[in-house]
Amino acid sequence: MESVKWSDLPKELWPIIGKFLHTRIDVLRFRSVCSLWRSSRPPFERPRPPPPLPLKFSSDGDGDGEAKNQALLFQSTTYRMESLIDYPSGSQSKPCSKRWLLKLEEDPDSGKMRIVHPVTNWPFRYPYSPNATPKEFNLLDFRVVELRKSYGLKYGKNNATLNSVHKLVVMPCNHLDFGDECVIFMLYNQGKLGFVRFGDEKLTRLDEQNSHYDDMIVYKGQCYVVDKWGIISWVSSALQVIQFSPPLCGLGGQKHLVESCGELYVVDQYFERVSVCNHNELGMVRNQNRDLDDELIFGHYHYLHFDVDAIDFKVYKLDQEWGKWVDVKDLGDQVFILSNDGSFSVSTTEYAGAKGNCIFFIERLSMTKSIGRVFNLEDGRIRTLASLGSSQMVQPPPAWCSF
Repeated sequence: MESVKWSDLPKELWPIIGKFLHTRIDVLRFRSVCSLWRSSRPPFERPRPPPPLPLKFSSDGDGDGEAKNQALLFQSTTYRMESLIDYPSGSQSKPCSKRWLLKLEEDPDSGKMRIVHPVTNWPFRYPYSPNATPKEFNLLDFRVVELRKSYGLKYGKNNATLNSVHKLVVMPCNHLDFGDECVIFMLYNQGKLGFVRFGDEKLTRLDEQNSHYDDMIVYKGQCYVVDKWGIISWVSSALQVIQFSPPLCGLGGQKHLVESCGELYVVDQYFERVSVCNHNELGMVRNQNRDLDDELIFGHYHYLHFDVDAIDFKVYKLDQEWGKWVDVKDLGDQVFILSNDGSFSVSTTEYAGAKGNCIFFIERLSMTKSIGRVFNLEDGRIRTLASLGSSQMVQPPPAWCSF
């Protein structure tokens, strides 16, 4: 078949093509080409933000959490960015890497976005200069590919992160036959599994026999969870937790779920030591006689791993055909990124200077500080993310912003 220029395609095809564009970035780029394309696809309509969840909070065990509060659902989107500008040789404006990951967090009320680090989720800040001109971000200068969406709950009064919610996933509104409302599964209060719909005033506790879940993921349209023994389960339409894998003979302190190339992996993270904040222990004593299954703790109720040294990682792939675990020694060109709002993988073939067979992870140093680190499966060494060339794939060009 002979190739045909885009401009020579029948006009009737453009509205059909436009219907398959579902992201804001794709619609903007499509409509910016010419008047014909712009008339073939209406402007992107920002989805109506989900209503606040009128969940109950208790404040560090003081017993004043009976009044309703609000939790806001923040959405983050991770993109692969590629500059389309040819910078002159020796230009100071030239990006360090041709492609990199960009993560934008959206405020559900205002719709404003801010750049956050793809691994640590800490916000980037513009370098201060009294004579600085406003930053411009022209999408026509980049090829933008949306990779994933992730979510987090924040306290409605001041948008403070809910430390008691360790991980959550949002399922489509048609999931589990619950009508038009989206549903949320979350891990909270040290590893309990909960469920909530918009409009619910309290959490529904699932699998009350197990309070030791480590991570969760949406895999093939279903919610999957893994507990501290490495047992993967999935949540059925009847809200039953059904075992999916045998136990994993891994003795690490934290299990992470990662999907890579359609396969399901568990990353077992080993720690050297754990120091628990005394404030958390006090909160546990205050709350020991209260039923907290349907209540989130605003503050630091859960155990925060301060002064934790990650010393090793083991990676296992689930052989779903034979129902057994396979010890993985080499990830090839893949990098696993273990982030607070969900783990994922990327191929380093898309990023100049990046090295595969590595795991990016977060090490929390204090309540207000964390650092990105890299574990190399080849030599077993752990380094800071900033010390490696691979850091360019998770860092915007230096001229954009700074910490």
